[in-house]
Amino acid sequence: MPVRTLHIRVYIHATEDEDKVIRAVRNIIPADILEEADKSIETYQGHYGNPIKVLRITISGGRVKDALESILGRLSPADKASMRSSLDERVDKTGTLHIRLSKQDALQGRLILYEADDVIKVEIGFTGGRRKAIKSYEEMLGGG
Repeated sequence: MPVRTLHIRVYIHATEDEDKVIRAVRNIIPADILEEADKSIETYQGHYGNPIKVLRITISGGRVKDALESILGRLSPADKASMRSSLDERVDKTGTLHIRLSKQDALQGRLILYEADDVIKVEIGFTGGRRKAIKSYEEMLGGG
């Protein structure tokens, strides 16, 4: 599967415990893969002057497929079915797959799709175009 990058982005609000948010992210990706990833935290000012940190993680090279398989493999059958049925909306014109995971559930070690706020955003870049990407993701999710 020609996946090229996996980006994780999560917002850490001033009212949140930064260590817990980082722990939630660590619960998504196997430790050996996360150790090799590029990581950064930037601080911005929110609308009301409050600090908002953005944690970004980029995985590239041969470990992207392993990270993606780990994420998809830990989703419930219902979430996999939901993803499969919504791939048309989740995969953009470049073939990038967009997944939103519950930050609170990730802290507990569970990967659950979540379409509201307070999420960990995962984007998987794919080489080969949108149609081929959708077909590959369907196969990974058990629908191809």
